[in-house]
Amino acid sequence: MTRTAPLSPECQLVFRCADAETEPSEFATLARAVRDWPRVLWLAEREVATAALWRVLRPHAALLPGAVAEHLRKSAMVSDFRMQQLSLGMQRATTTLAARGVPHLLLKGAAIGALTDATFRSRPMTDVDLLVHREDQDRARAAVIDSGWPETTDPVLLELLQDAHHLPHFVDPQMPGVRLELHLSLLPRDQPFAFDESLLWRDARAAPEPFTGALLPSREHLVLHTCVHFAWQHTMHFGAWRTFRAVSAITRAPGFDWDGLVRTAHDARAATSCYWTLRLASRLSGIVVPDRVLAHLAPPTAELVREALERHFVAAIAMGEGPVSPSIQVTRLLWRTALRPKWSGHRDPGRSDPEKRWERARGTLSTETFAERVVRHLEGYSTWWSFLTRTLLRRP
Repeated sequence: MTRTAPLSPECQLVFRCADAETEPSEFATLARAVRDWPRVLWLAEREVATAALWRVLRPHAALLPGAVAEHLRKSAMVSDFRMQQLSLGMQRATTTLAARGVPHLLLKGAAIGALTDATFRSRPMTDVDLLVHREDQDRARAAVIDSGWPETTDPVLLELLQDAHHLPHFVDPQMPGVRLELHLSLLPRDQPFAFDESLLWRDARAAPEPFTGALLPSREHLVLHTCVHFAWQHTMHFGAWRTFRAVSAITRAPGFDWDGLVRTAHDARAATSCYWTLRLASRLSGIVVPDRVLAHLAPPTAELVREALERHFVAAIAMGEGPVSPSIQVTRLLWRTALRPKWSGHRDPGRSDPEKRWERARGTLSTETFAERVVRHLEGYSTWWSFLTRTLLRRP
């Protein structure tokens, strides 16, 4: 049992709605306990969860401040419309690809939508992902463009995504902020896992209507990719709600095999990525993960350390649940401590940009000197003390 303080009602209200099996009465109880509705809205919008939150709160709308209920209602309308349009755009792309004989496989949210909700409303997203064979990239690119997805003209993206694992983004001219990614490989080149697109193609199965002609990964590969994407690519700091929503949906889908996931995770050297994703999904969203699964995936790290790491990741995901790390280097060290690269069999954990290519391109590269950084940390000693005592060293 994790010895941590209870999550705030605000945090629980947002993250519990990632689990479709949560009892409706629980949301009424949580809504009555909320004291900070602006934080609820901020968390929901940050996690792209406003539509799902409104659906579970709509029967209890009388418990909400009027302005909050109206904001959620309008946000849900916009989100649902965008997701339905995104689904139609994806259907156009898959139809065109199939008509031209280009094999293609749905990834991440698109695959989950095909399995559980073809409107994409239940698992909102800002992009959709398709995997094609590298030798088919020219035909696939032409098909996607002809289906109504022009390629981005952003010079920064065009430069930075040269030789990346996916082509520069394709955009929807009718919906700013929505994009389609055409993947040539499953993960970036610096990935340390024994897990690549060949495994997905090997075990792929046909997608149902309205995505006929596309393929889907196996349930276990879909969960594995979801965990790696969150724990390794996003370093457990971004996309948590959507990740937990995916875990909830896939693990309850017919044919999913928990023991098969454990075997696949170990074979792929991704046990710690799965462990932390599933542990946080259980902690924040209440998703039921069998104890034996977590036990077989857990790294040989003392539970007291795992509890401290859990508090650190919860504080980073749900801002306001505890003091966050005041240092980028400490944050990276804690991430490495969680994933245990050497124990996992990774030559290099990746997820660093020593040349700071993206920061330079975006104009966000810090000009702070080492001395200035030292002074800043010394002046912020109270922040460090709070993080150490309330997040890393807290006791029940």
